[in-house]
Amino acid sequence: MEVVLPLDPAVPAPLCPHGPTLLFVKVTQGKEETRRFYACSACRDRKDCNFFQWEDEKLSGARLAAREAHNRRCQPPLSRTHCGKYLKFIELPLTQRKFCQTCQQLLLPDDWGQHSEHQFWVCVITS
Repeated sequence: MEVVLPLDPAVPAPLCPHGPTLLFVKVTQGKEETRRFYACSACRDRKDCNFFQWEDEKLSGARLAAREAHNRRCQPPLSRTHCGKYLKFIELPLTQRKFCQTCQQLLLPDDWGQHSEHQFWVCVITS
């Protein structure tokens, strides 16, 4: 699989609970057939996010509304604590910005110990 650029960059990528998706192309060795699809940009394992949509798939209004409702239900509630944590997070040097893939949250250095057994990524987020 490869990440590719969309044919029409003016058309926004569909959203999953984690945000905008990426466009991938499945390439099979020995075959010239390829098929492009959208999948979660944050989670590579389908157990973590099972979002999948063929690039050329047309969705009904009802299915789009159901997807938007699902995305809203999956988003954590934002509070002043979360906003304050985000502001502290973006002030950190890039090497100290970590995201816990297990808990799906940004980590400040004080949080690292509580997540030491989890999978995490070093983030590069710009404001």
